[in-house]
Amino acid sequence: MKKHKVSKFGGTSMANAETIQKVVDIIKGDEERKFIVVSAPGKRHDDDLKVTDLLYQLADEMIHHDKSDTFAIVRQRFDHIADELHLSFSMDQLLNQVFEEMKEHLTVDFIVSRGEYLSARILADLLGFEFIDASELLRFRGSKLDYTASHKTARKFLKEKENVVIPGFYGITSRGEVKTLTRGGADVSGAVIARAVSAKTYENWTDRDGFLMCDPRIVEDPHLIDAMSYRELRVLSFMGASVLHSDTFYPVAKAGIPINARNTFNPSCKGTFIYDVVPASKSKFVITGIAGLNDFTLVIIEKHLMDEVANFDRKVLSICEKLDIHVEHFPSGTDTFSMMIESKHLKDDKLEQLVNQIKKTMKPDTVEVLENISLISIVGRNLMANKYNMLKLFSALVNTNIIIRMIDYGSNGTNIVIGVDDIDYEYAINAVYNEFVRGEED
Repeated sequence: MKKHKVSKFGGTSMANAETIQKVVDIIKGDEERKFIVVSAPGKRHDDDLKVTDLLYQLADEMIHHDKSDTFAIVRQRFDHIADELHLSFSMDQLLNQVFEEMKEHLTVDFIVSRGEYLSARILADLLGFEFIDASELLRFRGSKLDYTASHKTARKFLKEKENVVIPGFYGITSRGEVKTLTRGGADVSGAVIARAVSAKTYENWTDRDGFLMCDPRIVEDPHLIDAMSYRELRVLSFMGASVLHSDTFYPVAKAGIPINARNTFNPSCKGTFIYDVVPASKSKFVITGIAGLNDFTLVIIEKHLMDEVANFDRKVLSICEKLDIHVEHFPSGTDTFSMMIESKHLKDDKLEQLVNQIKKTMKPDTVEVLENISLISIVGRNLMANKYNMLKLFSALVNTNIIIRMIDYGSNGTNIVIGVDDIDYEYAINAVYNEFVRGEED
């Protein structure tokens, strides 16, 4: 099979006729872009609504209120795009057909999926590419995407294909019913297609140049990440750095296909490449990125001779499980066991219940609770390679008068997570960035 690129374009890229024309130009600018996956039209401006949001509203009207007022807004949106792009088919006729199908199937998933469906029909017509419905390719088992079945089905169906446009975000169940992925799931659709056709690269086009090393609202003018590993992507995505859907990496990582995050509105920028293994020559800095989350609670349990109590940590975590409390990190030390928990899981007296259960069951010497804690993940495949990096990290924090409440080393050597007071969150990120990035530039 020939090596081609799979290019996925997000909602902002498909928002209106002007942005869609940019997409057309990008695709025509590289003959290797043979497999195109698209999202539904996104916001045209800050006060606008995404087509997907309109379709969720329409689904609620049609299913629960026997109305379809919002369809007029959806129709207007697509008619406006069609009028400016001079399509070869009648958008009104297609919309009439889609509306009848919505009434026939009358499920949230089917109704919402039509945003991607119509978006793909438009782009296929403009490019002169073949339209292939995602229902021919992606398979669900219950509510979950069946990666194995989807790979086999898509690989077989697309074996002799090229120059195609495919709607993202949905597939079908074993019963033939349309099923959607979670929001942003078109990223995953594109990744499945990329693996199925053994793509050279999986391009993911949004309205950003790629991944930045830090949140630009915290660090002024942070560097763009040129290259990182799938493992680093996973850690950064988990900690809130959202350019791609968090499940995107799985299908392509399995096949060793690079992801290239690009900007539709700045196509001259090469963006961020994500590889299975990043060559040492591409490592510009010791760290790859810094990401974090706020509003955690740290519960510290202290008990003399804790190590002589069989399964102490398991018993404490079992208490959390029974209370439906998810624990993010649980670093331990001599006679101490700590748990970092998102504060939202401790509402409605959950924290009080947790502390009381720990005291009753585990008989600790003390249980200390620290609230308003932030987690910061410093990610870098080279972070642990040099023992002085840890000295630099902690020196930077100490010199900025940051009190470290928790330390958790990533077992794979890719990242280290620290807990600091919420009030110190931005200062800590800037301190680390200045030490490892700006300090390296001097």
